[in-house]
Amino acid sequence: MFLGHYGLAYALKRAEPKVSLGTLFLAAQLVDLAWGATILLGWEVVAISPGWTAATPLRFLSYPITHSLVAAVLWAAAASAVWYTLPTRDTSRHARAAMIVALAVASHWVLDAVVHVPDLPLAGDNSPKIGLGLWNNLSATLTIEFALLLAGVVLYLGSGTRRHPVRRAWTLVFAAGLGTVYLLATLGPPPPSVRAIGLGAITGIAVIAGLAGWLDSSR
Repeated sequence: MFLGHYGLAYALKRAEPKVSLGTLFLAAQLVDLAWGATILLGWEVVAISPGWTAATPLRFLSYPITHSLVAAVLWAAAASAVWYTLPTRDTSRHARAAMIVALAVASHWVLDAVVHVPDLPLAGDNSPKIGLGLWNNLSATLTIEFALLLAGVVLYLGSGTRRHPVRRAWTLVFAAGLGTVYLLATLGPPPPSVRAIGLGAITGIAVIAGLAGWLDSSR
């Protein structure tokens, strides 16, 4: 899943305005950012197999470090602890905000479980694997992805106040850009190499989170 993760990040911003949208975008995709690094290092394994599913040619052979249920919980706890300990002058609702960060990270596994074929391990490679297989239906995948993004954007747009207005035009342009990137990646040719996938995951997620942070800071 791609757009759905960002849709949830938008929604969580409405639930806790204290956390920046950039932080939530990064948290929602933290395990994919880490996965980009692990496949470059050879610690986890992915293959490019066109036709493996209708929505993606990626065949995830081993990724318990980033995409197991146990790992998701640990990544969420670590991200929450790091965010909680960062220096801040505003300590109001600080514990609640840290929990929102943890929820954003942990939600990645739950949303992935909807679209993946059964390849998400509960713990290690030999543990039971989860996946409802929505990726086998391209039209259903596109519908769910865009619906989640739209719902999140609508909630985010409703979070503005007179003191902290939402930049509606830029928000819509940014969301449209996310949708375009997703369509190009999904409907375009397969990636040329695993190295390209890893580098693309790291740089793409970082850039998108940075843009989201800028958009939110300009409220």
